[in-house]
Order: sequence, then structure tokens, then C-alpha cells
Amino acid sequence: MSEATFVYYGGVEGGASNTKFALVRSDGMVLSSSEGEGTNPYMIGLEECLKRIEALVKEGLKNAGLPSDTILEGLGMSLSGGDEKFMQEKILTTMKSQYASLTQHTFVGSDTKSALATALPQGGIVLIAGTGSNCQLINSDGTMARCGGWGHMIGDEASACWISLKAVKTFFDHEDGLVLSKHSVEAVRNTIFKFFKIEDRGDMLDHLYKNFDKSKFSRLCKELAEVGLQQGDPLCCQIFEEAGRQLGLHLCAIAHQIGSDLKTRDGGLPVVCVGSVFKSWKLLEPGFIECMRSQASQTSIREVTLLSLTKDASIGAAALGARAASKILPLDYAGNANVFYTAKF
Repeated sequence: MSEATFVYYGGVEGGASNTKFALVRSDGMVLSSSEGEGTNPYMIGLEECLKRIEALVKEGLKNAGLPSDTILEGLGMSLSGGDEKFMQEKILTTMKSQYASLTQHTFVGSDTKSALATALPQGGIVLIAGTGSNCQLINSDGTMARCGGWGHMIGDEASACWISLKAVKTFFDHEDGLVLSKHSVEAVRNTIFKFFKIEDRGDMLDHLYKNFDKSKFSRLCKELAEVGLQQGDPLCCQIFEEAGRQLGLHLCAIAHQIGSDLKTRDGGLPVVCVGSVFKSWKLLEPGFIECMRSQASQTSIREVTLLSLTKDASIGAAALGARAASKILPLDYAGNANVFYTAKF
């Protein structure tokens, strides 16, 4: 089959910190990928968001050896901040008026949609714990439910930003005598001071207010995880255990809306876990298990299978772009994810 007989689909997996793009041919072959800065439209504005996406598409076409003026048959944009209908409509309208030469069909949804489309095309749950957090259910009949994803000001529980802020607050509260920690705060204090290169608590104010950077603040989480995993620091372990409990609560919150066919699949409820926080699963596991077991009689969730993606979720976003064009991409779903944890309650 000659190259001229193929059409092309693009997929954007856009988070708050970084964005990935995949260019997929109509036979399911991934031709190229590119990566860039975050594309949350609420954080950087719609204009900058779409400029960054256009640049990633052009880079992807170049990497694949295709002309820069190639028009995609479909473009799937699965974005952090892309789950509100108002924003979706604004993006679709702007794409038609200003980026008509980029793609013929466009899909816009949250950053959870691409992960699910990569691993579980027949429905399931996506649980995100990266810079931010979110939980999205898509039943096999297309009905949906969501818990979380509201940003660090009022939510993002169990995210890297939430864990970092909780560690800082726990330290501050202890030093103030407001809420005394039952564990020593020394290791957490040293980790915070080293990461932000400060010598006094007062120096944190600049990072908390005028120069607050969510992405940078979230990176503190990795340092705290290392202290918990390598040193077994009790306070770090406690914070991550609470994060695991919060992840369980997200699943419990949408339990009554989960289709019975998902709960009774082989291996139980399938959950795709996305985000760097899951790299510290050993620390999260105790809180997650405690929560799920305590709620099992109310949720009817008796078993779960947690999966991690082996391929970028931008591939699933491309499949969503194909669906917008009323086409199905023949992806190798079995090879797109691995089971990393199963449990019965």
C-alpha cells in the first residue's frame, strides 16, 4: 500500500507541566512523536495553548518526513482543563476559525480520556496522580462520572502538588505549635530547605505567593518520596499513605455510578493509573487498601486491577481524533498497558 493511500491522525496528551504528541497512520502505525510544555488552557490561556499544540503537530509531521502543510484527518486533544463543555466549545470554535489547515476533525476532552482510550477502549476508570489529580469513569455504554480534577486551590488530592503542599503545611503547623506532628519533622524540613535552597521558613513565602510555580512545587514530591522509600522516614510515609487513602476515596466516590459489567470483569474493576506519583506505589498502597477495604460493603467493589500504560496516552488521543472523523484506529490495546497491582477486598 502506497503512502498516498494513508491518512493521518494526531493525538495530544496535555498536562499542566508537559505535553506529548503522537502522529499515527490510519493502519495504526505510530510514525513519530514530539514533546513540549504544558497545555492547560486555564493556566496559560487558550491562545498560547493552541499555539503550542500547533507547534507540536508541525514537529511531529517533520519527524515523520511528511510535508508541514499535511492536514490531519483527525486530531484528538486530551487536555488538563479540557473537560468543561465551555472550554471544549471555545477550543473547537477557535480550531475551525484559526487552525482549519491543521486538521479536518477535532476531539477535545480531559486528560483522562486519552489514557482510557489507550488501554481500555470498552470502558473503565482512569486515576491520575501527577502534577494534579483526577478520576474519570467511562462505562461501556458511554455514560460517565468524575471525581476531582478541580485544581490545587480546592482539590488535586493525592497529586504531587498536594503531597508537596501537605508536607510544607505539616512542617509549618508543627513549628508554630498549631498541630504537632506525631513524627519528627526533621527529614521533611531538611528536604524542603534543600529543594528550595532556603535557610529559613520565612524564605518559603516567596515560593508560596509571588513566585508560586505549581510545576516546580510538585517536583518536591519526588524528593519526599525518596526520603520515604530510602530512609523510611515516618512522616513522609504518613503523608504518602494519606495520599493513597485519597486515591481510594476517589474510586469510592463514583462507585455507585460504575456499571456492574466493569465491577465483575476478570480481575475486577480495571483502573488505568497515570502520573509520576504512582512510581511511589509502595508508599501509597497501605492507605489505598485501608480505604477500599473499609468502604467495600458500600461500594460493592470487591476487586481491582491497576494498570500502567506502556505507551504514551497521546496514542489514545489519536484514536479519539479518529473517532471524531468516524473512523477506528486499529491499535494493539493488549500491548499498551501492564497490570502492576491487583487486590481483593
